Amino acid sequence: MFRPILPATLALAAGLAGAAAPTAVEYYHGGYGHYFVTASPQEIAALDAGSPAGWRRTGHAFDVFPLGAPGAAHVCRFWSGQTFTTKSSHFYDAALPRCATGAIRDWKFEGEVFGVALPDAAGECGWGTKALYRLYNDGRSGAPNHRYTTSLAVRADMLAQGWIAEGAGIGVVGCVPLPRPEAFTIVAAGDIAQCSNAPASLSAAAQTAALVTDDDALVLTLGDNVYDAGAPGEFASCFDPTWGAFRDRIRPAIGNHEYRTPGAEGYFGYFGARAGPDRGGYYSFDHGGWHFIALNSAIDTSVGSPQYQWLMADLAASSATLCTIAYWHHPAFSSGDEHGGDDRMLPMFAALHAAGVEIVLAGHEHFYERFAPQDAQGVRDPGRGVRQFIVGTGGARLYPFGPPHPASEFRHNASHGVLRLALGADGYRWHFVPTGGAAPRDPGSAACHR
Repeated sequence: MFRPILPATLALAAGLAGAAAPTAVEYYHGGYGHYFVTASPQEIAALDAGSPAGWRRTGHAFDVFPLGAPGAAHVCRFWSGQTFTTKSSHFYDAALPRCATGAIRDWKFEGEVFGVALPDAAGECGWGTKALYRLYNDGRSGAPNHRYTTSLAVRADMLAQGWIAEGAGIGVVGCVPLPRPEAFTIVAAGDIAQCSNAPASLSAAAQTAALVTDDDALVLTLGDNVYDAGAPGEFASCFDPTWGAFRDRIRPAIGNHEYRTPGAEGYFGYFGARAGPDRGGYYSFDHGGWHFIALNSAIDTSVGSPQYQWLMADLAASSATLCTIAYWHHPAFSSGDEHGGDDRMLPMFAALHAAGVEIVLAGHEHFYERFAPQDAQGVRDPGRGVRQFIVGTGGARLYPFGPPHPASEFRHNASHGVLRLALGADGYRWHFVPTGGAAPRDPGSAACHR
């Protein structure tokens, strides 16, 4: 693989070959006309400090796999010493025979430095990775040089300069990990603003609104955003003075109370474009490496309905690299004494389960309940099941529990509150935050299926 030209003073120090950084950084030497990539923290520090002189970062970098990562081939490194007079060359190779024997004629083996996944014969990379391209100058700028990039724009520019693509397919020599998004937090609750002719500042919705912090990237509402009829005046007098404080971060779902106003005019008028297109009440979006799906449980959800067909198309089109969360109002499963589970949502739940969705959030029942991962029959499925949370604790009067559902794992109806989720690249954490300054309840975590 890699054949950069560097002075001998930058030969990899003994014992440091396995200390590869998770990111490979590209440098360029104007005097040599050469590109060089390294994932060694020591080399990166030396080059950035100007030792040896003349090397500057190009601004391009790509993540690499750590040594020992499952499915990754170890990239080993060789050094030519003084073979090229004043310019010494390094050679990187993921070919197992060469790395295993530690021998290339006239080259010194320096060790294994990082990992890459190998593409297939057509140059295609697997899930969670992207292509690493190799370009070769064929000696057009002095000594031979290769350039390695994950950028199609850089690849096209080098080809235009006469460089040659090497590798499988269109010139793929490895597969490197996609960038991992930073974890972020979201807050969710439904059944929120119930003022009952009292000042909004005295409502339970004001207390739950105070639990949302500036660090929460998104706020998901789970239907019945305001009582009693979701009228424009109720949004203005009860919801807006409380949860309206972070209206720009809200991605709402609609409930049954909103439809007590014809056409749910109060809901769609208040949230506008954030409520989805064409006033259908269902939409999707991506944020921070997660796919979000908001559904409308107050309209037709049967197999073959327009909303079901939209959901199937959305699941098929969404990137397989993303963890997915869906949310709506009426829960498919519930231990509630007031409503119970809603079978109308089972077709949607089944579609989400088949697609490997991680989480479903619902409201309607005015309490907090967490379920084990389960399928659409309510059977526990720890390997591929969807974990449902009911968070109907946004501010409306709380409800009692009935007999626990077989998959129910935690229930709480002693206080209002919100669910806070920390969503990472390959998993999530949760806890329920009650009002009144009480300690968070029901902490837990899980990995994504994908």
